[in-house]
Amino acid sequence: MSGTTKIVDYKIYDIAQQIIGSFEEEKGESHVVIVDIDEKSINALGQWPWPRIVLAEAVDKIDSYSPSAIGLDLIFPEKDRTSPSQIISFYKDFFNIVSSITGINLNLQDNDKIFASSLKETQSTLGIYLSSEHISNNNSNIFKSIDIDLAKFDIRESKYMTLNTEVIRNATDNFGFLNATIDEDGILRRMPLFRSYNTQYIPTFSLATLLSIDPDLELTKEKSFEILGHKVKTDKHADVLLNYYSDEWYKKVSLIDVISGNIPQDMLMGKIVLIGSSAVGLHDQVTISGGKRVVGVSIHATLIDNLLGGSLLYQPDSYAYVNVLISLFLSLLFFFLLVKKYNKMILVLFVGALISSMTLYMYQLINGVNISIGYFLFPYHIHFFIIGLAYIVIDTYERKAFSEELNRSHVALLDSMVHVAEVHDIETGAHIIRTKKYIKHLATYMYEKGMYKDELSYETIEMMYRTAPLHDLGKVGIEDAILKKNGRLTALEYEVMKTHADLGKHIINNAISSYKANDFFVMARNIAHYHHEKWDGSGYPEGLSGHDIPLEARFMALSDVYDALVSKRVYKEPFSYERTIDIIVDGKGKHFDPVMVEAFLEIQDEFKSIAENYKDNMYS
Repeated sequence: MSGTTKIVDYKIYDIAQQIIGSFEEEKGESHVVIVDIDEKSINALGQWPWPRIVLAEAVDKIDSYSPSAIGLDLIFPEKDRTSPSQIISFYKDFFNIVSSITGINLNLQDNDKIFASSLKETQSTLGIYLSSEHISNNNSNIFKSIDIDLAKFDIRESKYMTLNTEVIRNATDNFGFLNATIDEDGILRRMPLFRSYNTQYIPTFSLATLLSIDPDLELTKEKSFEILGHKVKTDKHADVLLNYYSDEWYKKVSLIDVISGNIPQDMLMGKIVLIGSSAVGLHDQVTISGGKRVVGVSIHATLIDNLLGGSLLYQPDSYAYVNVLISLFLSLLFFFLLVKKYNKMILVLFVGALISSMTLYMYQLINGVNISIGYFLFPYHIHFFIIGLAYIVIDTYERKAFSEELNRSHVALLDSMVHVAEVHDIETGAHIIRTKKYIKHLATYMYEKGMYKDELSYETIEMMYRTAPLHDLGKVGIEDAILKKNGRLTALEYEVMKTHADLGKHIINNAISSYKANDFFVMARNIAHYHHEKWDGSGYPEGLSGHDIPLEARFMALSDVYDALVSKRVYKEPFSYERTIDIIVDGKGKHFDPVMVEAFLEIQDEFKSIAENYKDNMYS
C-alpha cells in the first residue's frame, strides 16, 4: 500500500476520532490511578534518582491501600549507588579506601534488596525496554514467556532488551515492555499487545499488569483474546487502536502524598496503580491523535482502561485491500459512464459513494471498528481526478473536432456567399483569393516585426484571412448594368457602385442580429464597410481617417488597390509592378496607412509572387 494512502488514512481517523470525542460523554470512572513522580515529589525528596528505599516505601504504602495491582513504568538497569554497601564499594574501587558506615542496620545496607523485597511481597509489575539495536547486554533465559500460541500472528521481533538489575528482576515474574508503536507520521495511535524476543512472547506493560491479577490469557479464536473476561480483537501484528480519554478521566496523585498518607483511604482500593513520572526530564512523551502530547504512563493507563472497558478499536487487516478494490471498481464504472456520456450520473455516484462511505465509516468507528476508509477515499479521489482529466481531454477533443467541423461549414458557407459575388461579378473571382493572401502575408510580417503588437496576433491574422473574401459582398446588390458595364462608369453610376460598402455592412448586420455579435462578424462588417476609406479622410462611405479606420479595413484597402492595379479590368490593362508600387508609395499617408506601406515595400516580392500564381483565368 502506498505510504501516502496510509498517511491519509491516519489523518482521516484522527479527525473522525476528534469529532466522535466531541459528542461522546465519558461514563464511569477509570480503573487506574497514576501515582506521579511529579515536581512536588522531586522538591520534597530531592533530585532523581532517589534511593530505592524510597520507592520501596512507596510500593509498600500503596499496597497498604489494597489495590488490585501495582505496576512501575520505570526501569532499573543499574544498581542503586546510594545504598550504603554501594558507597563503601565505590570508595574501595576508585580510591582504595576501606571504610564503613556505622549506625545503619544490616538489613538497610542494600537498597536494591529492600526494593526487591517490596516488589516480591506486592507482586508488582516491572517494565523492560525492547529494541532492534544493541543497547545493553541481555540474557534470553532470565524471564518467563507468555504460554500461548501466537504462530498465526505476525508479531514484531526485537533482538535486544534493557532489563532491571538481577536482584530486582528476580523479585517478580511480572514484567512487560514499555515500548509504544509510533506510526509513520510520528503519532501514537496503537499499541502492540505482544512482541517476540528469541522466539518467546512478551506482553506489553499494561497487559502484564493485568495478568498479574489473573494470568489466564486465552486465545478464543483467530486474532481474538479473552483477558479477565473481556474479549479483545487485534490485527495481524496483535496491535490494538487506543481510544483516548480527556485529561479529567485519569486519576493522578503525587507520590509524596501517598508516602505521607495524605490521600483518601479508599482512593487506591481495588484500583490498578501505575507509578510513573510527569516531572520535567524524567518522563517520556508521545504525540497522540489531535497533536496532543502525553506522558508514557498515561498511554499504559489508557490501554488498561480500554481493555477493561471494552473500548479498544479494531482495525481488520483486509479492509485496506477491500477498499482499494472498491475504489478501483467504482473508477472503472466512472470510466464506463464517461464513455456512455452519463456525466450527471457520474457526479451523483461520486457524491453518493462519498457520503455513504463516510456514514458507514463513522458508524463503524463508533462501534469500535476502523474500516480503513482512507484506503478507499484517497485512491477514489485520485481515480476520480484522473477520470475528470480524461473527461476534460475527451471533451476538449470533441469540442475541438466540433469546432473544426463547424469552422469548415462556416468557411463553406462563406465560400458560397463569395461565390454569389463571383457569379454576379466575374471580375472578382481570383481577386478574392489574391487579396486574402496579400493581407495574411503583410499582417504576419508586421506582427513578427512588432508593428501594431497590441492589435495583431496570429488569431487576428487568421480571422482577417477568413473574412477578407467578404469585402465586396455588397456588390450582390448592385444591378448588372452597372456591375458588368464594359467601360468606365459615369459619375452617377459610380455613386451607385459606392453603395456596395453600405450594402455589405447591412448584409452582415442582418447575420449579427439573428445570431450574436462576435469578433468574426465584426471584422467581416468592418472590412466590407470601411475598405474604401482613406488615411487622409477622403474615402467613403464614412470619411474616416487615420487610426479611426479599423486596422483590418486598412489592410484590405492596400491589398484591394494593389490587386486592382496589377490585374486587367474591363476598363483598363494591368499596370506594371513598378508603376503599381509607385502609386502605392505616392498614396502613403494619403490613401494608405504609412506604416503599412513601409512594411509592404519590404515584402513587395511576395505580393508579386501571389499575383503571378493566382491570375484571373478569364484573361489567361
